[in-house]
Amino acid sequence: MFLPTPAKEQFEIQVWKLQIAKVFCKQIAMSIDETLTIPTLPPNVELISHLAPEIHMLKLMDASDNSAKGICQVFQSMIQQTGLTSKGFFGRFQLLGGDLATIQNFHCLRNQCAPSAFPEYRMDNIYFQLGASHTLWDISSTLFTHHFGNPSNMLDCGAWQHLEALGFSLHKAIQKKDFTLMVNQMERVFEALICYCLMVKRDIHLAKLGSEKVQLPTETWHSIIEECYVDYCTPKARWAAAADKDTKLSNTLMLFHDFSTVVEAKRLMKAGDVGRLMLIWKKWSIMCQSLNGLNHYATYLPRTVLLLDRILPVSMRRYLRHNLLISPSGRPGHFVAKDFWLEIQNYWLKFFFNKSGQGTQVEKLKNFAMFIL
Repeated sequence: MFLPTPAKEQFEIQVWKLQIAKVFCKQIAMSIDETLTIPTLPPNVELISHLAPEIHMLKLMDASDNSAKGICQVFQSMIQQTGLTSKGFFGRFQLLGGDLATIQNFHCLRNQCAPSAFPEYRMDNIYFQLGASHTLWDISSTLFTHHFGNPSNMLDCGAWQHLEALGFSLHKAIQKKDFTLMVNQMERVFEALICYCLMVKRDIHLAKLGSEKVQLPTETWHSIIEECYVDYCTPKARWAAAADKDTKLSNTLMLFHDFSTVVEAKRLMKAGDVGRLMLIWKKWSIMCQSLNGLNHYATYLPRTVLLLDRILPVSMRRYLRHNLLISPSGRPGHFVAKDFWLEIQNYWLKFFFNKSGQGTQVEKLKNFAMFIL
């Protein structure tokens, strides 16, 4: 289920070569015949519609944070604002979004109420879905911390060495309040490593990088990308480095592999391809089992993947998968995760509250929340 099929393995190899080709074209060399070169954009697996969604904002809810009482207050407020009765609300499927802490609190509350003869106590009709952005942020933060290394040891070859070489401040590398910056830094480190591997294959000195790009025959251009993939990106290369007890090379290749999943997740989310997102989530479901700090994701992420890929009916799976990403502007290639878009709306509410003085009334802010779009 979580292991890739032969077709999915070939697709993953293709994604690796596309990532290498993108850096090769951007930094070092171009092919003479561009029509025969490897494209820099992967094929779509399950692309969702880019039409702008119709969104209706509810009033701001004043509820306790991270508690069972707060979840009950949210449900009560939703019932009042939608005009449904308790029987009508708990008698139909309700899809809600939330971060990992919210999902844990809800499951804890539901387990305490079970078994029950009343639907409003069982809450079996409510399903909390992991947000794509929060999942990306939490897993990328753990991977970045895992590979960051020790900056006080100059012999340490962690990610901090690459950040320092690229001119980034080490103290601002892992930002808990700016996950977008952190993911962008991981992408730059990943592309810098690809560029270095290509320079080794082409025997190019660093001083010559950035000058006029070389025009290569198509066969030579393809062979360099193939050699780079085989020597640095395959499981065989990682196993060989570990068998030779070359710690620095082995750790660098592991960083190379882990960062590639984050970069691919960022790019596919912007493209709006939930099929590729499911492939990354399956890979992360296995990686979470051995990474410190992702104990809860090791349980909830595989559960989500099973629901979205196998357990639920086909139509329900499609609905839930296509609910992960939206294109607010209605343009292709400008998708964002739904939870990320909601975080932006919450930011504007907080900005309005903090900048409007001490006399701001919460009741007025609740009414203002409906017109934040």
